[in-house]
Amino acid sequence: MINYLILLSLISILVILIYLLFSIKNKETSDKGGNNNIQNKLNEVSNDINKIENDLASVTTPINELNRFLGGNVTTGRLGEWSMESIVQDIMPDDSYKFQAQINPDSSDRADCSITTAEGFIVPIDSKFYAGQYQSYQSAGSDAERKKVLRDLRTAVLRDADDISKKYILQNTTSNYVILYIASEKLIDLVDKIDDLRQECLAEKSTLILGPNTLAAFLDTIRVGHHYLKLNETASKVAKVVRGIQKEFSNFDSSTENVVKRLDGALKDVQKLQTRVNVLGNKLEKGAESLEEEN
Repeated sequence: MINYLILLSLISILVILIYLLFSIKNKETSDKGGNNNIQNKLNEVSNDINKIENDLASVTTPINELNRFLGGNVTTGRLGEWSMESIVQDIMPDDSYKFQAQINPDSSDRADCSITTAEGFIVPIDSKFYAGQYQSYQSAGSDAERKKVLRDLRTAVLRDADDISKKYILQNTTSNYVILYIASEKLIDLVDKIDDLRQECLAEKSTLILGPNTLAAFLDTIRVGHHYLKLNETASKVAKVVRGIQKEFSNFDSSTENVVKRLDGALKDVQKLQTRVNVLGNKLEKGAESLEEEN
């Protein structure tokens, strides 16, 4: 009996040990799976972070390019030219403008655009983009700094106005003024903050300052001139045709009068002939009656 109890106890202990071993193994497996899940999560987070870094890099490049663009360089100037070209092409007839035009044959200077009016005069347009001054004005922290930026902008605009007027105004070929095009209404607002700058440029530098909106309105007036010129040319051609038709009708009318006169003469001749025929007929009838009486 004792041996049986001992054997039963050993079996129970063995079962407990086996159970404990399986429990420990399952716990280790569970822990390992948890660690794997945590590792997978960490890998996913790491991938997301890498993706965010790549996205930020793709966004940062255009921002850097934009900052460089607005900093004032050759590319900035091209922005103004593209804006001007788009407006000109949308409004003006194809044969009335030319980009990068050599206005003076004795000079290699080329205006960004030349517009030909209905009267045959050339209006030179040169584009400028004062992005550096605009950026400085926006980042200025005091009125004194903003005033300094406006003084610098005034100097730059007057310098450019003087330069392009000397280059592109040609007597008996161009208009008496050139256009300084500024491709931003925000920059035009800065120009308008400078007292008498527009008037000084026009009066002393023969330069008209225009932004996108005012350039479009200005070109539209020139386009209307071309339109009326074409109407006048068409009206002249129509008038020429009408005069030719009128002359032909006059000739036809004269011919008709001659025909009527001839017809009148022929009718009179016919009437005279008819009278003679009638006289002859009467004589023949009387002669025939006389013959009958004699018989």
